[in-house]
Amino acid sequence: MVVNYVCVATEKKLYLPYLQELLPELVVLGLNTPWRGFITKYKLLQAYLSTAEILDDDLICFIDAYDVLPTKQLDAFEGNVREFLTAQPQVKLIVGYDKVDNPIHEFLCQEIFGLVGARRLNSGQFIGTAKDIREMIAHIFQTTTHFQTDQIELTKYANEFREAIHIDEEQNFFYVKSRPLQQVHLPSTTSPSAAFIHANGNGFLEDFLRDEHTIQVSLKERLKHFITNLNGLLKKIVIYDTIYIKKYLNWLVLIIQTKFLNK
Repeated sequence: MVVNYVCVATEKKLYLPYLQELLPELVVLGLNTPWRGFITKYKLLQAYLSTAEILDDDLICFIDAYDVLPTKQLDAFEGNVREFLTAQPQVKLIVGYDKVDNPIHEFLCQEIFGLVGARRLNSGQFIGTAKDIREMIAHIFQTTTHFQTDQIELTKYANEFREAIHIDEEQNFFYVKSRPLQQVHLPSTTSPSAAFIHANGNGFLEDFLRDEHTIQVSLKERLKHFITNLNGLLKKIVIYDTIYIKKYLNWLVLIIQTKFLNK
């Protein structure tokens, strides 16, 4: 049984056309529909997994639509995943690794996301059975009063169900690299079996397409990608600033209420 590859995209932009070219069996959810926040990903994925043609034991690989591309190792991906899950039956989900290698990233994880001491993962790619992913999404929806981002909610889930979530720290399945507004390359000495590369944080993949798949991206297209990624980076800053401000406003309200009630 083959892997079902799924992504969520409300429009065609950045590297989605190349992803569809390199992965023709990809299922794109949400195209030409309104984006209603990060919860949109899990709502659309939940609806897809509820369709009759999706069986409990089907492997579902979710990948971000705009900044993830397959490598030449994709053909071995399914076999590697099934071998790993057979050897470690307690694992229900394999998730990409969010490596913290700079103080700004560390600050975002600990202060803005409120994830001090949390396990590092990247929600832009994960694989598991349809049954286990349905259960993960259902649990998040049932226990979350205010859905912030898929990254935050999946991290909370991974902290709660540690044995069931394997974070791919060795990057044997997913190579994730955060290089905002810079080219992301697949290293030749590490992650030799990674089936996907993720230019996390608005990075670029034109050089990867050229080197890995001999696909040349025009200068015009590169410029378009730069403008789109720059706008995306600025939007993320606004989103994270909003989360940060709301967090400390809530703390301030709690302090005021506590002092008032103690009088």
